[in-house]
Amino acid sequence: MPISRLGGASERDLYWEWVRAEVDVPAGSARYLDRLGHGLDERRLSVLAGGAREQLSEPDWEALQAAFRRLRGDFLDPLLGPGTAWFYGDLPIAELREVRIPNLTISFVPIAPSRRLEEFVRALDAGKETPDLPNHLVYRQMRPIFDPARARGCPVLIAEQAQGPYVLAEGLTRTCVLLSRYLSGEPVPESLPVLVGVSPRARDWPWW
Repeated sequence: MPISRLGGASERDLYWEWVRAEVDVPAGSARYLDRLGHGLDERRLSVLAGGAREQLSEPDWEALQAAFRRLRGDFLDPLLGPGTAWFYGDLPIAELREVRIPNLTISFVPIAPSRRLEEFVRALDAGKETPDLPNHLVYRQMRPIFDPARARGCPVLIAEQAQGPYVLAEGLTRTCVLLSRYLSGEPVPESLPVLVGVSPRARDWPWW
C-alpha cells in the first residue's frame, strides 16, 4: 500500500493528534469531550484548538498523556511504550479502501466481514448499523458537514511494518466520510495525513 513517509514522530504525537481530533468533533458526536476537562483546562484546550504546540509545557504534555491514557488507554495501551516506532505519512485517499477496521467482532465485523474499510463504508451507506456502538449514527451526522480543510488531528494507523497492511486505530468517522465521498465521485483531497505506529507486537493487539 503506497504511503509517503513525511517524517519521524513519537508517542507524544499520538496524544496530540487524538486530543486535537476529539476537541474538533461536534459536541453531539464526541465520545470524550465532556471528560477532557478533567486535567485539560481552558488554556490547554485553546492551545490544542489553535495548533500552538510550541506553547505546551512539560506539565501540559503530562496532562495530554494522562487524558489519553484515561480515555483510550484500554484500547491502545498494548502498543504504547518502547518497541513502537511512530512516523507521519501521506496516504492516498484511494488507498483507504484497503485499510482494515479494528477487529470488533460484535459491532464491525458483522457488517464488514473482510474488515476492509471500503466494505464497511458501503455497508454504512446502504443503511446498515453497527451493533452495540453508535458509529453509524455519528457517521451519518458527520458525512454532510465534515470539512477536511478545517479538520484538526489526523487518523492513526497501526502496522507491523511501515509499508502495511494497516489497521485503523483512530479516526474512523473522518476516513469513512472521505472514502464514501471518493467512492461516490465527490471531490476529496488526493491524500490524507496519517500518524502510523509500527510495532512487531501489532498482532498481539486484541483488535488487530
